[in-house]
Amino acid sequence: MINLKKVIIKLPPYEVPQEALIKLNQNESPYDIPEECKKEILEQMERVSWNRYPPEDPTDLIKALADYTQHPPEGIVIGNGSNELILASMLATCNKGDSVTVVRPGFALYPYLAKILQLKLREVRLRKDFSFNIGRLLRNAHQSKVLYLATPNNPTGTTLELEQIANLASVRQCMIVVDEAYYEFHGQTAQRLTLKYPNLLILRTFSKAFGLAGIRLGYLLAHPDVAKQIVKAKLPFSVGTFPILVASCLLHRKNLIDETVRMIISERTFLFEGLKNIPGIKPIPSRANFILFVLQGLSADMVFRRLYEKGILVRKFSHPELKNMLRVTVGRHDENSTFLAELGKIIGGLNA
Repeated sequence: MINLKKVIIKLPPYEVPQEALIKLNQNESPYDIPEECKKEILEQMERVSWNRYPPEDPTDLIKALADYTQHPPEGIVIGNGSNELILASMLATCNKGDSVTVVRPGFALYPYLAKILQLKLREVRLRKDFSFNIGRLLRNAHQSKVLYLATPNNPTGTTLELEQIANLASVRQCMIVVDEAYYEFHGQTAQRLTLKYPNLLILRTFSKAFGLAGIRLGYLLAHPDVAKQIVKAKLPFSVGTFPILVASCLLHRKNLIDETVRMIISERTFLFEGLKNIPGIKPIPSRANFILFVLQGLSADMVFRRLYEKGILVRKFSHPELKNMLRVTVGRHDENSTFLAELGKIIGGLNA
């Protein structure tokens, strides 16, 4: 028998359904990048040497990110998706058996990686309205090496205030990792606090507002002294030439990103109002590109299956706290309209 860790054997695989005519389950952007951008990127790829390793510290991309974020370039670390940087933050701070705190319900990858690394997991439940329990988070931060927080939170869409983040970051012995994957849809960031609180890390991704989930690229904003240590915990040459070129191209076309974000925020409002108008549905106000909604007196599994039969894929959950809820990603207007129409028919049929 191959000698694998028991924790790996017992751990369920990290799987998310992928196929559907209308795919609204993974918080992806519904808009691909323009063809002219793709053409320009492919032309650049023809001019680079594919037999050479990519730069470990790509100067042009770091400079473009520094211009985009107004953060010191020395405090920026890029990774193979923000997932690699989540792992790097654990590897850089935690020894086996150390404590990591997460919120529940929250992004499933934080506890998933903590279990693989055999860390002690502390979970702080969100309040009934899905707001953050700062008092309990503070108490757990005093006993943890790392505290992971997403704002807006996935899957609830709820957010933290800057003063709340600063309050948590005042626990200097705990690394506070704030995941801002949905920053562009929220418009608020804690990055300026990193210079005052070196124990504060900010995570971002190109997968959401930039519409680049397929290239797997993320970045970290930190105090420069901390950034140069975190980079040691990630794999060398983990970001290839292609994602570097793609990200650089998009960062020099900020107007495209701004327009995409504007359309998604507008559609988020349309989707929220549409959900409110369906009897038995209660949407949770969101600052991200998705909306969690409560099915009052109805089975989430049943509604999920009925939608899937119509070619619409949304997100269902195994969390006990979310047993009667589903999450829908903001899609294009036609996708959102079809989803609302089919959901209304399903709910009407179940309530008949």
